[in-house]
Amino acid sequence: MIDQKEIDFSRYFELKKQLEEASRLYYKDGISPMSDQDFDFGLKEMEKLEKTYPELASKASLTKKVGSDLTNDFAKVTHAVPMLSIANVYSAEEMAEFVKAAEDAAPESGLGPRASSLGPHIWICERKIDGVSLSVIYENGRLKQAVTRGDGTQGDDVTLNALTIADIPETLDAKKLKIDPGEIPQGIFEVRGEVYMEREAFERLNEQFILEGKKIFQNPRNTVSGSLKLKSVAECKTRPMRFFAYHIPQSGNKTHEENLLQLKKLGFHTNDYWKADTVDEIMKISEDIGASRDSLPFEIDGMVVKLNDLAMQRELGATSKSPRWAIAYKFKAERAYTPLLSVEFQVGRTGAVTPVANLAPVRLAGTTVKRATLHNFDEVARLDLHFGDTVGVEKGGEIIPKITDVKKELRPAGALPVTAPANCPECGEPLTHVDGEVILRCENLHCKAQVQCLFEHFVSREAMNIENLGPALIASLIATGKIKRIPDLYRLTIEDLESQERMAKKSAKNVFDAIAASKERSLENLLHGLGIRFVGRTSARNLAKHFRTLEAIRTATVEDLQNVNDVGERIGKSVYEFFHTPLYTNEIDELVALGLPTEFKGVVKTLFQGQTAVITGTLPNMDRDQARKLIEENGGKVSGSVSKKTSWILAGEAAGSKLTKANELGIPVHDEAWLLEQINNTERPAASGEPEQTSLF
Repeated sequence: MIDQKEIDFSRYFELKKQLEEASRLYYKDGISPMSDQDFDFGLKEMEKLEKTYPELASKASLTKKVGSDLTNDFAKVTHAVPMLSIANVYSAEEMAEFVKAAEDAAPESGLGPRASSLGPHIWICERKIDGVSLSVIYENGRLKQAVTRGDGTQGDDVTLNALTIADIPETLDAKKLKIDPGEIPQGIFEVRGEVYMEREAFERLNEQFILEGKKIFQNPRNTVSGSLKLKSVAECKTRPMRFFAYHIPQSGNKTHEENLLQLKKLGFHTNDYWKADTVDEIMKISEDIGASRDSLPFEIDGMVVKLNDLAMQRELGATSKSPRWAIAYKFKAERAYTPLLSVEFQVGRTGAVTPVANLAPVRLAGTTVKRATLHNFDEVARLDLHFGDTVGVEKGGEIIPKITDVKKELRPAGALPVTAPANCPECGEPLTHVDGEVILRCENLHCKAQVQCLFEHFVSREAMNIENLGPALIASLIATGKIKRIPDLYRLTIEDLESQERMAKKSAKNVFDAIAASKERSLENLLHGLGIRFVGRTSARNLAKHFRTLEAIRTATVEDLQNVNDVGERIGKSVYEFFHTPLYTNEIDELVALGLPTEFKGVVKTLFQGQTAVITGTLPNMDRDQARKLIEENGGKVSGSVSKKTSWILAGEAAGSKLTKANELGIPVHDEAWLLEQINNTERPAASGEPEQTSLF
C-alpha cells in the first residue's frame, strides 16, 4: 500500500534542497538557476506541505524567512525596521484574494467598499524594478550609511560603494534643491529604494568585459548585486548603477503618495505610479504597463501594489517574511515557438560543458532570438529534445533565453535525439560526469577554453601573487601567442611584455620583476596555483606543511595524502591523479627546472593548533584576510559560521548575528588586541624552563 505521507515528505525535502540551492546561488553568486515563477510555485508547494504536516515547519524554512545576501566582507548593520521582501501573485484571482485578505484584516479602517477618509484611491501601483534593495540612512541631511537588505534583520554596510551612484545624494542640500531649509529632515532619516542598471549600460559593460576576456554577467540585476559587494570602490565606479527611491519606513506623512512626493522634493529619483481602488483597476494598470515594458530603458518584472494609507499599513503589519499591505503582481514570461536548428557544446572556464541551442530567428521581448540555453544534459533528457523540434523559448531577463518545452506533435519523421558528447569539443579529451553533479566536465586544465581562468588563478594573491598581471594582460598574452601554458609565464622577456597593447616600458618591467619574485614564494602557493581540482588555499597549505617538499607529495600514495589534516578521500585522490597524469607531470618538471618553489618555507606554529575561530565585525587595525592569515599561520582554522565546534570568536566593531550566536552558545569572544598579544607572547624567546610554543616538523 502506498504511504502518502512518505511520498509527501520525500517531495518536501526534494523541494527544500532544490530551492535552498537556488536561493544560495541567487544571493551569494548572482546566478539565477530557475525562474522567479518556478521558485515561487515551489515555495507555495512547501507551504502547503508544512500546513498538512506541521512537523515539517521550522523558523529556518525558506517559507518563513527572507533570502540572505550577507557576506563576510562587510560590517553588519541592524535595520531599525525589518527590511522584508514582498510576496508575489501571478493572476487576477490571487490579486483578489490578497485585496480581500487586507479588507478582512482591517475592516474598521475603511477598506473595501467604504472609501478611506483620504479619498477613493486606496492602492498605489508602481513598476517593479528588477534590481537590488538598498537602505540609505541620512543624519541631519548627510548620508551616514547605505545598507543592503541582507537577511531582513541586518544587512551589509556598502556605504562607500553606494556613494559611487550619482542618484544617491551625499547631502540633502536645501539651497541646491531650491526648497525651504526646514524641509530637510533632521535626525535620522531612512530612505529605501532599488539599485538597478539600465539595459544599454548593462550591454556596454558586458561588451567591455568580453574585450577584456572577463566573464560576462547573466542579467542587469545580478550585475548590480555583484557590483554593490565589490571590495574595490574604484572598480565599483566603473559600474553604471542607478537608484529609484520608493519608501520611507518611519514617516510622518499620512500616505505612501505623500512619501513619494517628499522623496522627489528631496532630490531622489522616484518611480511613476498609478492609483486604483478596485482589483479590476489594479489589473488593468498592470496589464497596460506589462504590454509596454519593452519600451522602458530598464528591466521590470511586475507591478508592486501598495496600500496608500500609512495608518492602515501599520495596522495590517507583516508576517516574518512579507508586509501584509503590499503585493507584487509578476508578469508572465513571454514565450515564442521556433524550430531547433542545431546544438553547440560550450566549454566554460571551469571545464563545465553547456549545451546551447541554435534556433530559427524569432521575435521575443523586443529582440530577435537566435540562441537559447539548455542548462545541462539532464534538462536535454527531460525535454526529450530532438533536432528539428519546434521548441518554446522564454526570455526572463537572461542574456541567453531558455527552452521551456517541445511541441512533440510537430517533430519531423526520423528526427535524431540530442545526445551529450563523449569528448571535449575544444580539446578532444574525454569528458567526465562527477558523482553528485549534473554537468559534464572537461578535466584538462590546458583546454583552451579554460586557459584564461587557470592563468588568472595562478597569478592571484592567494596563489603565486604576481602583481600587475591582471585579466586584460593575460588575455592579450594568450591572444598574441606569448603564453599557452603556465611555464610560458617564466619564459617571458621584457620585450614580450612591451609588445602588448597599452604596456609602457616601466609597466613591462614591473610585471617582469613580479614574475621573477614569485619564484621566492613557498610550496603551498605553487600547490594552490596549479589548479588541482578540489585543492583550495587551506588544503594546499596543509599538504605543504605535512610533506615539506614537492617531491614528497609527488611520490605519496593515496592513503598518505588522505591522512593529511582536512584533506580526506576526495582531495587525496584528486592530488594523486594530478601528479600521476603525464600532461601535468611534464609541466611540473618544467616549473621545477625554471626555479619555482618546491619546499615549504613557513614555520609550523602550534599556538592555535586544533582550534577553529570565526571572525566577525570590523577590526581596528587589520582586515579579515590579515587576521585569517595570522590565525592559520599559528596552526588554527578559520570558519565562516558559528557552531558548537567553534573554539572562539574574533570580534570587531559592528559584529552581528555571529556574535549573538556565539554568546548564546557560550563561546569565548576575543578582540584584535588579544589575538596580537597571544601571538607576540609565543614569538618572544622562552624563559629558562619555559617550553617553546613554536615547533618545526
